[in-house]
Amino acid sequence: MFKKILVCVDPYPPNHNLISCAVSLKKLGAEEVVLAHVIVDAPLGLDKMLIAQARPEMERQKQLLAEAGLKASIAMAAGIPAHVLNDLAEKEDVSVIIIGAQGRGLLESITLAGNPLGNVSAKLLHITRRPLLLIPGTLPALESGREMSDLFSHLLYPTDFSDTAEIAFAYLETMVRATQCPITLLHVQDSSRPAPHLGHRFKELQTLDDRRLQRLQGWLTGLGATDVRIDLAQGSPGEEIVARAKAGGCSLILMGTQGKSITREILLGSVAHHVARHATQPVLFIPALQ
Repeated sequence: MFKKILVCVDPYPPNHNLISCAVSLKKLGAEEVVLAHVIVDAPLGLDKMLIAQARPEMERQKQLLAEAGLKASIAMAAGIPAHVLNDLAEKEDVSVIIIGAQGRGLLESITLAGNPLGNVSAKLLHITRRPLLLIPGTLPALESGREMSDLFSHLLYPTDFSDTAEIAFAYLETMVRATQCPITLLHVQDSSRPAPHLGHRFKELQTLDDRRLQRLQGWLTGLGATDVRIDLAQGSPGEEIVARAKAGGCSLILMGTQGKSITREILLGSVAHHVARHATQPVLFIPALQ
């Protein structure tokens, strides 16, 4: 499923969690990694010097990937990071992009004030047509060569039963076939946008949503999932997803970037944006078909 990966690297200092996540994706068929580092637009000549300074660390990370059995290459350039990375992802036809949620080193200076989601990762999440695995800065920092705990020990799949959620579910099916991982299926009935004319049908709607989740549960169990749980909640979807992922000890959140609410016309739905900013677990975002 994720044969070729683009890992967005900032080597000042290196984030070993990104490399560890790339290695974890071998379970899903990963074979090749492109290590990408972008120098923010710099005066002529300075960009070459910064690229030369970054190369030793990039080569070291390339060697770590090779030792883990992954073919690796290096791509470095100067420009506007999100756009350069997106263009590279298209050129290399990668299956997934891995990026840290916060800027580090040089990128740290352009992190949005008061926002845990870095400017580069936020912009890339808006514009990319590729699945994006966002690694939060709240994860314990790994040392070089250490492996991250199993990325697939417990998946949380939030769904609003939209088209994009169905696309994300297809990825979930592949993960189950490859890992037989435990899963929590979550649907949050959005209490922030009540529909007064449907108030008398609340129990009926709750039953309908529960049956939808049960159908998904039965299908995943048939594919080999070891444990599939159902969670039907009420509240603010973004807040509930973040809270339940943390409380449930989930290792990965898998979700679409757009829902079926009034924010659908926006490139990145408000729920996905909230999860990207506040989740303490890695989040795999699946884009809508374009």
